[in-house]
Amino acid sequence: MNFLNRAKNATKQALIPLDYQITYEALPHESLNQLPEPVQKRVKELYHLAQTLPQQAISPLLDMIDKYPNVPVCYNYLRLAYERTGQVEKSDALLEVIYRKFPDYLFAKTNYAFRCLRNRRLEKIPEIFNRKFDLKLLYSQRLVFHISEFTAFTCVMALYHFLIGDRQNALKHYALLKQWAPNHELTQLVKSQLDPTLLEKLLDQLGIAFAKIVETMERLVQNKIEALEETETTTSHKQAQFSKNF
Repeated sequence: MNFLNRAKNATKQALIPLDYQITYEALPHESLNQLPEPVQKRVKELYHLAQTLPQQAISPLLDMIDKYPNVPVCYNYLRLAYERTGQVEKSDALLEVIYRKFPDYLFAKTNYAFRCLRNRRLEKIPEIFNRKFDLKLLYSQRLVFHISEFTAFTCVMALYHFLIGDRQNALKHYALLKQWAPNHELTQLVKSQLDPTLLEKLLDQLGIAFAKIVETMERLVQNKIEALEETETTTSHKQAQFSKNF
């Protein structure tokens, strides 16, 4: 394998550092932590019910929202139940409510952003995310994000940048998805949208650029070594001449 191929492989396999941690463990929303423990447990049960038996989850979720109107996850679970039972109009209407009522809730932002992307309302995306296209910039006080938060946000960013023609940032976010959630459906969604030929070309360009940087560094180091050897040779010659004269 020649040096260029090694450089290309190193570029493809290199991990992209993040300013925050990603967890696969449960990470309850802060609004849930303010609820009594039995209620927290019930909300978790309703989440699973919304996924498996969504029709049965709708009524108890409506009751939960009546009792605890400031818990955004309950609205989100209800929206999911509407969506999975084919009640698209109710799901879309609730999505709007969630975004307006809880503008700082990440899933409110990402779900609303997905709808804007589908409708090609691309100008809304910077507004939704306060022109902050990085999770840490958007939530500077947070140190940890759940994998579902990360994939939703990063998918939106990849698709948005792809649609506005910023392929470099689109590919950067796609690389993050491949790094942390290679088999996730959102990663596959982004992959299906990006031009694979373009992706390969860009990776090749990155590999060439990386190779040139390394070659330049090697050349500089070699020049330093040669200069050092020349200095040492000159010094040794002078010392030998001095000894001879002495």
